[in-house]
Amino acid sequence: MRVLMERLILFDIDGTLTRTQNGYLPFNEAIQKKFGIDGDIRTVVPDGNTDPMIVQDIFARANVGVEIHPADWQEFSKILGDCYRNSVRHGTTTIRPLPGAMELVRALSGSEHFHPSIVTGNFEVTAEIKLESAGLLPYLYRGAYASDSHHRTDLPEIARTRWQQITGRPWLPEQCVVVGDTPKDLAAARYNQMKCVLVGTGRFPVEELRYSEPDECVADLADTQSILTMLSNI
Repeated sequence: MRVLMERLILFDIDGTLTRTQNGYLPFNEAIQKKFGIDGDIRTVVPDGNTDPMIVQDIFARANVGVEIHPADWQEFSKILGDCYRNSVRHGTTTIRPLPGAMELVRALSGSEHFHPSIVTGNFEVTAEIKLESAGLLPYLYRGAYASDSHHRTDLPEIARTRWQQITGRPWLPEQCVVVGDTPKDLAAARYNQMKCVLVGTGRFPVEELRYSEPDECVADLADTQSILTMLSNI
């Protein structure tokens, strides 16, 4: 009888687990409040990027030179969290789970073989707001965020190290599976010698994602049992 290998499942948030409507409103508001600049996230492609890199892309697109220090990012993340919280509270921004996301993370969290966590380009404060709003937060362990590093490729290893600290035992990269919706999620997984499943629920169509040769590629997360079987065998 084959013994299942325990897996740490590292989910991206936006486009993989959740869909945000009017998320540009709190993001743009936070840029204005912190930097005094009318930047617009809709002028760039944020998918697969981290929040600090998105801000820098916005400024570059607007041809605005801004010197940003580490303390500025800490303040910006707090302001962004406040803006998101207020926007969600007033209903101007909504976050919902994508099809199958709720059922999947519930099933994973109830299994002794799977441990669902997060690797996201969001700051931790906004990641928690999004996951809480979508009803997913109770089923996911703390992972890695833009608060930890501005570089996406750093985040899977940070999440793995955190999980080792939580469990008090070693976890191999091959026990970790990054689940995302962009080629950048795949690049981060490969950089850390981890497995990767790409989901066609974001900006990139599933045909294009398959071309980048992830370990597995699915149109969505709707078929819970199929996804669980895939994660067991990957």
